[in-house]
Amino acid sequence: ARALSMSCALSAAGLASRFNRSVSLRPRTSARPASVPSRRFRARTRGCEIRAADVDNMTSFLDEADFDAMREAMSLFDEQRDTVIKRSRDITKASKVAIYCLHRGEMDKADAQIAQALAAADELSPLVEANPQLRNSGSYSGGLEEYAEAAIFAHFIRTGTVLPSKSLPRCNGDEYLGGVLDFTGELNRYAVARATERDVAAVRKCRDVVDALMGIFLKFDFRNGALRKKYDGLKYTLKKMENTLYEMSLTSAAAKRSREDGEEDQPEGKRRDGDGDDE
Repeated sequence: ARALSMSCALSAAGLASRFNRSVSLRPRTSARPASVPSRRFRARTRGCEIRAADVDNMTSFLDEADFDAMREAMSLFDEQRDTVIKRSRDITKASKVAIYCLHRGEMDKADAQIAQALAAADELSPLVEANPQLRNSGSYSGGLEEYAEAAIFAHFIRTGTVLPSKSLPRCNGDEYLGGVLDFTGELNRYAVARATERDVAAVRKCRDVVDALMGIFLKFDFRNGALRKKYDGLKYTLKKMENTLYEMSLTSAAAKRSREDGEEDQPEGKRRDGDGDDE
């Protein structure tokens, strides 16, 4: 028993000595005060101080005034673009109201709206001429297309002809062609309204105009874009007008046959009496 207790004591003493040696071999780290920055932080701070000092010498390798001028030019362009977009809405709105009035036969109101659209276009003309990019932004050009459509439609109702491009000097070629193609859609609506009044001559006139325009636009080679999409819809407009004329011819033939059948069913003497009354 004494030998066993001595061996246990020796093993416990050995473990204690090993633990003390392992603790003594670990590197001792001294706690750094919170106010003392690390080496990496001090190096980063010195780099910031160097770069801050170089800011004063920036003009030695670039022209800051040049960048300021470009920034001011971009700000001015954004302001002018917002002005063009807002005012172009007035062109589009007045033109659409004019087309609505034309369908209702209110020519005086339509003329007033067309004049209002023209005044808004003239107001923006100096800005657009000074900066052509504003014209191609979409709003101004789209408004002029709508204005051309209204003006061409009003001219057709009065004269039965298509208004030439020289009569719309504010519109360029694309805007005029876009207005003509949009006009054919309104012409189809106008033809349907005339068909309800059994005005075959007016419907045939509208069909002939669209047919002539179709032959002219076939000579163009439009690229993929807004004009191409509008041109693709022209053939469907022509087909609708031809269908309208065909249906009118069928109803006219049926009405004529019905009258003839009614006259044949009447007694001969009554038909003679009726003829005498008419005389």
